[in-house]
Amino acid sequence: MRVSTAAMQQNMLSQIRTVQSQLADATEQSSSGKKSDSYTGVADSSYVIATLSAEISESSAYADIAESIQNRVEVYYSTLSDMVDVLTDMTSDVSAALSTGSDNSLGINESASAALETFASLLNTQFEGRYIYAGSASDRSPVSVSATDYPALTSPSASDLGYYSGNDDIASAKVADGTTVEYGITADNDAFEQALRAFNLAANASTNPVDEDALTEAQELIEAAVAGVAELQNQVSYTQDQLDNVVDMHTDFQLTVEATVSNLTDVDLAEAVVTLETLSIQLEASYSVTAQMSDMSLFEYLR
Repeated sequence: MRVSTAAMQQNMLSQIRTVQSQLADATEQSSSGKKSDSYTGVADSSYVIATLSAEISESSAYADIAESIQNRVEVYYSTLSDMVDVLTDMTSDVSAALSTGSDNSLGINESASAALETFASLLNTQFEGRYIYAGSASDRSPVSVSATDYPALTSPSASDLGYYSGNDDIASAKVADGTTVEYGITADNDAFEQALRAFNLAANASTNPVDEDALTEAQELIEAAVAGVAELQNQVSYTQDQLDNVVDMHTDFQLTVEATVSNLTDVDLAEAVVTLETLSIQLEASYSVTAQMSDMSLFEYLR
């Protein structure tokens, strides 16, 4: 006849179930590296974790926008550099035509016409499926220098935006809370108008005799255009620096907040392994004691 050990056994079984549950949690933590697979497991910190996770997502989205704009800004800078090259070449051609007279002015119309077409093509640059110099009317090319849209000019000339079909909306984007960056450039900018007008004048100037007034005005317009494009390049460089700082700011913020979230949600793996081993030993000991209690007889109890 066995001694009644029901109460002792129930207590031991309860302890075993507790250790089993703790062991299961420790096993999951060791394999996942997380304190819990849901917020209920970290209830005390769940609101903070949810808030910080949302801020990380928002920061990441802003960083993606800034990086996307950086690509567009790089295209602006590249095309502006090409424009400077076109203007520089035309400066030489116009200067030569003015200095040598009719003997070396015969090719000025052709070179100016080519420069006009090249410059217009640069202003019609597309990136990511949009015309970047068109303002918000980015679904169509903004510049046409055909004779119909941009007829021949004579000196003295006045500002003429007949070539432009875009609008004056400057592209901008919100890249952080309270921070919006303007980065767009439109083809009706004064520097571009001066360049195209200079090329138009030179392309249509008389070469026999040489129309010195038209070429002189073209030369002055090119000089003004070079200065204007250089200023645009400076603005683009400044915008690029702004965007670099924004991306760095978001990266630093995300790393800092991710570390905070990690401290709240991740386990110390070394500690988790030790806990797992300790609970395993406790469970084995509990099983052993329970087995011994089950085998206990009245004779063994009285002995």
